[in-house]
Order: sequence, then structure tokens, then C-alpha cells
Amino acid sequence: MNQQSSEEQWQELKSKIEASQQFPSIYMFKFILNSDNQKIAQIEAIFNNTNEHNISIRESSRGRYVSITIKQMVENADYIISIYKKVSEIPGVMLM
Repeated sequence: MNQQSSEEQWQELKSKIEASQQFPSIYMFKFILNSDNQKIAQIEAIFNNTNEHNISIRESSRGRYVSITIKQMVENADYIISIYKKVSEIPGVMLM
């Protein structure tokens, strides 16, 4: 995927978020990944430098996958996109 189409996808996501959310509001980030403590720590580190948030981590029944849900007060869609961009740099993490 080239950089331009990637930016277009981020813009499309931003438009969808702005159409469905009113700001400021509590936003729920959700990520799914293989059960990997290092990747979980990377995601947590992204949020450690942000406003107050609530993190919930849940393992799948066989323990192979982890679901991370983070609820946080956000001011705008640009902030949400910036978080998604940072997390998308971690290999193997699915953004929900």
C-alpha cells in the first residue's frame, strides 16, 4: 500500500468518527493481537503519556489472543487518529 492511499484511509476513518461521535466524549479503542507481553506493553506505553484512561485486557479461551479495550476521554477525531497511527506501527496488532 502506498503512502497516499494510506493517508486517504486515515482521512476516511476520521470522517466516519466525526460523523458518529460528538466531542468531547469517551471513546473506546479496541485492539486484538497474539498474546505477546511485549506488544501489550507497547500499546500500554502509548496510553501512559495520555489523559486518564481505563484499560481492560482479556485473553481468548485458549490464551492465544488478547483483546485490549481502552476507554478514554477524547477531544477530537484527530487525537483518535493519532493514537491509531501509533498503534498501527506495532506489527500484528489489529485495530477494531
